[in-house]
Amino acid sequence: MNKELMEAQDIFLDKINQICKKLGLNNVMAQLYAILYLSDEALSLDDMVERLKISKGSASVNIRALENYGAARRVWIRGSRKDYYEADTDIMRVIMDRVNLIGKIRLSEIDTMVKSCNQVLNSVNSADKDESDATKAFKHKLDKIETLRKQADSLFCLLNSGILNNLLSKKPLESEKESSFAASVG
Repeated sequence: MNKELMEAQDIFLDKINQICKKLGLNNVMAQLYAILYLSDEALSLDDMVERLKISKGSASVNIRALENYGAARRVWIRGSRKDYYEADTDIMRVIMDRVNLIGKIRLSEIDTMVKSCNQVLNSVNSADKDESDATKAFKHKLDKIETLRKQADSLFCLLNSGILNNLLSKKPLESEKESSFAASVG
């Protein structure tokens, strides 16, 4: 690999690392995906370890996770006994699958929390008016959280429906092209 290409990839990998840290994501997994995505050929675990300067154990654990997420796949290379990997190059699908999985897990946790709290509150039989008012206020706040969870769930359903992908992949209409051309000329 030539020096300039290596330098450009290093910049890319460094930025991926920074983004992942800010988002609280696993940066090793992201860097493995990025190096596979950038490569024109399948890479062995040894290739990735050497390129990213990470431990083989870390690379192995994280490449398996990428396989489980469908972001990378193992490929066979004739004449080699090593495992080779390549990335799924549909970045939008990889990102959306991951966002959906994380979102569903978090929404499920919120649902469990609200149900648990309501279950406890429903067993409260307080004659004290102050306690009863506080219980009602807490239930009202839980209802707001449940409404928000349902709205977030609807948003994830919308994202999963493919509408977003259709919008992002649409080509501009002829009239939009013409008005864009007219604006650039005039």
